[in-house]
Amino acid sequence: MEKLNFFIEQDSFIITTERTDFFNLRVSNHDKKECFERVSSNTWKISGKQLQSLCNTKDDDRIFLYFGNNQQEINAYEFEINFGPTTTLPFNKQIFYGYISLDNKIRFITQKPTAKSYYIDSAPLEIKSLDSSIELTLNIKTKYVPLSETNLVIYNRQEKNKLKVLSVKVTSKMSEPNIYQNICSFYFSSYHFLKNLRPSFNFNEFDTTLFDFYFTIGIKQTPLSNYEFRIPFSKIVDTELWCNYPNDKKCLFYFYKTVYENLSARIGIIKKEVYHTYRSLLSQPTKKEINNIVLICEYPYKAQDNGFIFFQYLIEKQTYFTPYYVITEGSKDLPNLKPYMDHVVYYKSKQHLQLLFKANYLMHSHTSNYVLPFYTKRLEIQKNSMKKIFLQHGITASKNIEQHYGKQTHPNMTDKILVSSERELEQVHEQLQYPFNEIEITGLARFDHLLKNNHFTKTRQLRKKVLIMPTWRSGEDKLTDEDFMQTKFFRYFSDLITDPTIEKLVKDRKITINFYLHNNFQKYRHLFKSDYVTLLKEGEQTVQSLLKEHGILITDFSSVGLDFVLQRRKVLYFQFDSNQEDFQSSQHYLPELPGPIFKTKQQLLEGLNKAIENNQLDESYIEIVKTQLYSYNDTHARQRIYEVLKNL
Repeated sequence: MEKLNFFIEQDSFIITTERTDFFNLRVSNHDKKECFERVSSNTWKISGKQLQSLCNTKDDDRIFLYFGNNQQEINAYEFEINFGPTTTLPFNKQIFYGYISLDNKIRFITQKPTAKSYYIDSAPLEIKSLDSSIELTLNIKTKYVPLSETNLVIYNRQEKNKLKVLSVKVTSKMSEPNIYQNICSFYFSSYHFLKNLRPSFNFNEFDTTLFDFYFTIGIKQTPLSNYEFRIPFSKIVDTELWCNYPNDKKCLFYFYKTVYENLSARIGIIKKEVYHTYRSLLSQPTKKEINNIVLICEYPYKAQDNGFIFFQYLIEKQTYFTPYYVITEGSKDLPNLKPYMDHVVYYKSKQHLQLLFKANYLMHSHTSNYVLPFYTKRLEIQKNSMKKIFLQHGITASKNIEQHYGKQTHPNMTDKILVSSERELEQVHEQLQYPFNEIEITGLARFDHLLKNNHFTKTRQLRKKVLIMPTWRSGEDKLTDEDFMQTKFFRYFSDLITDPTIEKLVKDRKITINFYLHNNFQKYRHLFKSDYVTLLKEGEQTVQSLLKEHGILITDFSSVGLDFVLQRRKVLYFQFDSNQEDFQSSQHYLPELPGPIFKTKQQLLEGLNKAIENNQLDESYIEIVKTQLYSYNDTHARQRIYEVLKNL
C-alpha cells in the first residue's frame, strides 16, 4: 500500500505521497478556495494564513480538500497514513486541525475533531481484582493512529455521579496497514469507586444502583472531542469479583451484560466473615433438601406491611411451616419483631446466607430480589429454586407496574401473585402477563388488621383527623434539594399545607392534619414547612396504623387510597398532574376511583370542608369497593394466603 505522509512544518500543512499526483490540490470552504503550493512532484503544502482566509470566526468551519478537475477528495483508506508529530496548527489566534473524517477523507477543521473518526471497536480482555482494587484491561482498535492515552469513565446510572480513571499503560501495535491494536489498563480501588460514585451507599440496604462503563481516547497528533464510547460486554469477563474494603469488609463487583450487550455492574458490601461463609456455601449442591422453612421479606429495613403481618400469623397460628423474617440490624421496625426474635434473621448475616441456601419457600411484598444480601448468579439460582409467593404491597389499579413486576420482564420473580378481586386478577393477567393458574384471589394480609374493629361509630369519631399521603414520582427521588423544590409535586403540596384555609380549618374546626411522604421522598421532608400541618417521619408509625387512625385521606395516585376506602371512609384525590402516563395507561382497569378527583387546590379544600361534616364513604363508591377492590369484607385474608402456601 502506498504511503501518505501528513504533517506540519513551520506554519504549513504538508502532504507527501510516493507515487500519486494530487494535481490541482486545493482547499475549499463555502464559496472560497485556496490552492496548495506544489513543493516537488509528490509534495504539497498550504499555510495557516491561506486556511485562515477561508474561515469566518465561527468555531465549526470545515475545510475540504479537493484535487483534479472534479471535486475529488483524498481517501485515506487507499493509503498507509503516516501522521507527523502533530497535525495541529495554531495561527493568529485560531487553531486548525488536520484530521481524517468519519468517511475517511483528509480535511481541516477549526474545532477539535471527533474521536469517532479514529475508533473501530473495543473489547474487554480481562477484569480482575487486586487486593482492594479492580484492574480492567481493554483492547481498543483504532485506524490511522495509535492511542497516546485513554480514560475510563464510570457512571452511576441513577444518580449520574461520574468517576474518571486515566489509563496507567497504553501499548499500541499496528496489526495491518492503518489498523492499531491498543491495549489499555485501568485501576480503581473499591473505596474510591464508592466514595465518588455512590457516596450515600447504605451497608444495611439492598443496593439497586447500576454502574455503566465508558472510555475516551486521545492521540498525540491532535486533541480530540471527549466522545465517550460504551464498553461492550465480553463472555471472557469474570462477572463476580471481590475486593478488600475498609473496616474488615469485602466489596463485590458483579459485572453483567445490558440489553444492548454493554458492560455494566452492580455492587455489594459484606463483612469478611460473611464472605467466608458465602464461599464455603458455594460448594453445596444447588438442589435443596425438602423442608418447610419460609423466608419472609419486605424492603430489607421494613417490618410493617403484608410480609410482617403474615409472618406474625405463621408464628402464632400454625406449626407446619418454620418462618424467618429477614430485616436489617438497625431497622426502626425492629420493635415490631421483638416478640419473635428467635425467628428474625439479620440482613447480610451468616444466618441469612445459610437460610438462603436452605429454605424452600419465599414470601415477598416487593421484588423477590430483596431477599438477596448481594447479587450473584449463584444467589439468583438459590432464590429461583425457592417456591415464591408475591404478597404484594397494594391493590394493583392505578399504575402500570409491568417494568417492576411483570412476568415477561421478570420471569423468575415469583410463582404465585396474590390479588384482591376478580378485576385485579384480570388486570394482573392482562397487564403483568401472569397465567391465571399463578394468580390467587385472597386479599392482602394487612386487610385483616385494617378491618378489625372497624365500624360506623369509629369512622364518625375520626372525621376531624385528616391524613395527606401522596405517592412519589419516578425519577424525582434522585434530585437534589434545589431541583426537587422546582417540581410540581413540591410546589403543589407545599402550597396546599401553607394555604390560609388550612389554618382556618385547624383553628376554627379543630381538625388535625398530618402529612406523610412516600418512603422514596422522605429525604425531602425537611423542605416542607407548615405551622398547621404536622410532617410525619418515616418509622414513627406504620402506614397501616396511620390509615386506621385517620378519618379522611388526601392522596393523588397512591394505592393507600384503595386500602383506606375498605374502611368505608372518604378519600379525596388531588390530581394536579393526572396526565401522568403511568396512570392514564392503566386507568381503564379501574372504571372509577372510589372518591372524588380534584384538579385544583381550591376544589380540594372545598371537598375537604364537606368531608369533615360527613366522612362516611358515599354509597356510589361502596359499590366500587365491593366489585372492583376487595371481593371479601372479612378478616380472613391470612387464612386464605396460608392455604395458597400449603398448596404451593
